[in-house]
Amino acid sequence: MKRKTNIILFLVLILIVSMATTLFILKSRDKKNQQDKSEITYNEVNDKLREDESKDKEKKVKEEKNKDRFEGMELKNNSVGIPILYYHSVEESKDNELRISPEKFRKQLKYLKDNNYITLTLEEAYAYIKDNKSVPKNSVVITFDDGYKDNYDNAFPILKEFDYTATVFVISGLIDKDPNYLNSDEIKEMAKGGIEIGSHTVNHEKLVDISKEEQKQTLTKSKEDLEKLTGKPVTSIAYPFGVFDDNIIKLTEEVGYKLGFTINKGWGKGSENPLKLSRVYVSAFITDENFKERISKSNYN
Repeated sequence: MKRKTNIILFLVLILIVSMATTLFILKSRDKKNQQDKSEITYNEVNDKLREDESKDKEKKVKEEKNKDRFEGMELKNNSVGIPILYYHSVEESKDNELRISPEKFRKQLKYLKDNNYITLTLEEAYAYIKDNKSVPKNSVVITFDDGYKDNYDNAFPILKEFDYTATVFVISGLIDKDPNYLNSDEIKEMAKGGIEIGSHTVNHEKLVDISKEEQKQTLTKSKEDLEKLTGKPVTSIAYPFGVFDDNIIKLTEEVGYKLGFTINKGWGKGSENPLKLSRVYVSAFITDENFKERISKSNYN
C-alpha cells in the first residue's frame, strides 16, 4: 500500500513539474514575442522617422534651389498670369497644324532662352496660381498633349539642350501598344530627366460622353498606371478635346488631381480654378511674331 502511494506521489510530482515547465516555456515565449514586437515597433518608428527626415531634407533642398534660381529676377504675382504653352507633336509636316517641326520648336526655345525666360515646374505653377507665390516675370510652362513618340525623339533632346523642363500628358492605354506613342522605357527616361508626366486619361475619352463610373475609372486608372510606371506622383491632367463640366472637375479633384489643363485661350492666373487652367496654343503654323506676342501679352490675338 505504501509502495502504491509513493508511486502515485511520484507521478503527481512529475505532472506538477511538467506543468510548471510548460508554463515557464509559454511565459518565455510570450516574453520573447513581446520583445520581438517591441523591436519591430521600435524599428518601424525609426524607419518612419528616418523617412520623414529624408523627406524634410529633400523639401528644404528643393526650396533652397528654387529660391536661388529666382534670386535677382523681377517677380510677379498671380494677377498677371503665366503663359502655359501647349504643343502636340514635334515632327516634320507640311500640312498638319499639330506637328511643329523640330527646327521651329528649337527656334522658339532659343528665343525663350535668349530673352531670359525660365520654365516652371507644375509644383511652382500650382504654388503661383493657388497660393500667389511670386515667380519671375519671364516665366512659362511647357506642355505636350497625347504623348507622341516624337516628344522623346525630337522634343526631349531640345529641351535638355536649353535646360528646360516640360510636362507630357500621356494617354496611358497606348503605352507599349502603339509605336506612334511613347513606350514605358521612354517615359521612364524622360521622367528621370526632369520631364513631368501627367494624365490624358486611359483612352482619350471624351469625358462628358461617358458615365460617371467610367469617368472615375479612366481618371483613376491612368493616374495609378503612370505613377506606378514613373515612381512619381501624377497630380495633373489635360482634358481630352478640352471638354469638361463641373461634375468632371469635382471628380478630378476627388481622385487626387491638383491641376487641370483646358484648351481655353489665355494665361493661367490666380483668378482661375487650378483645375480649369487656360493655355496658349502653339500650332505648326504660328509665326515668330505671333509666338512672341503670346508669351508677352495675356490678351494676345
